[in-house]
Amino acid sequence: MLHFAGQGASPTDTNKIVNNCCATGVQFKNHKEDKKMSERFKFGIVVDVVPLKDVPGGYEYFEVPASIHGDPILCDADWEVWRDQYIADGRPCMTTSHLLGPGMLWQGGSGKYYDRELIAFSLEREFKRMSQLGVKYIGCWGGHFRCQEGFDRTTAIDQALSTINMAADFAAKYDMQIALEPQAEPDTLFPRYLEGVAFAKMTGRSNVKVMADLNYFLELGQPLEDILKYPEYCLNVHIQGDGGAQPNVGDRRDILKHLFEVLKEAGYDKGVSVACPWVITNGASEIDYAYETEKTLKFVQEIRDEVYE
Repeated sequence: MLHFAGQGASPTDTNKIVNNCCATGVQFKNHKEDKKMSERFKFGIVVDVVPLKDVPGGYEYFEVPASIHGDPILCDADWEVWRDQYIADGRPCMTTSHLLGPGMLWQGGSGKYYDRELIAFSLEREFKRMSQLGVKYIGCWGGHFRCQEGFDRTTAIDQALSTINMAADFAAKYDMQIALEPQAEPDTLFPRYLEGVAFAKMTGRSNVKVMADLNYFLELGQPLEDILKYPEYCLNVHIQGDGGAQPNVGDRRDILKHLFEVLKEAGYDKGVSVACPWVITNGASEIDYAYETEKTLKFVQEIRDEVYE
């Protein structure tokens, strides 16, 4: 039985589990057989920058940044304005990104900025507010979980597991699942996708899984087929184009097609979110979000149609 911070595991034991599971990937079983499904995944969009009113109807859901709306300084009255706008759109807010708030908590899930009391307050507020939108999957960015230079790695791992299990308790209360997002920077505790799976497994919680971000896969040269090793662990996918811009920028058609083929083989039928800083592609002086989001949607839909034809 796996233990986590505060429930019987010593820091040394915890560190050993991470090193064994994350570094080697051992003891994982391949479940890709008999998991193929014909149902297509859905396209959504992250609306941290894009005005929701400018997002065309072909996007089947939207994704909001939980950290912004769970910010301790955002009062309930201000949150209710945002909430009512989201609900009025009519599309589901199926998932969120960047659980844990700004400021010190931006990198405070572990390491030298760790503050358990502030984490508990922020998590309670974020989960409560996201439940009002009917969120199913709450993304937790791996950049929150770091071991900064000079900080004890064993302690950082223990703190991270404590934070994630605290979040899992709130997720269970509101019938949500947590999707850890491996982040490619070297001081994070699970920079690779399979390391994220290992970390999720370490919690021993059935409502803690992972998400796949295309940029981070490419940055570390990870094979997209890693998703096929544990398809039941993938709750959300983020896609981008060259330079992190929208998917139709640059030359990522073949890469996106490969990703979509992997998702099809995995039987993945959840969400694929366009998650990026948007750039101007029509030569205008100001960005036209309605134009850019529609153009991007047609681009990714065409690729998906090729894969599922």
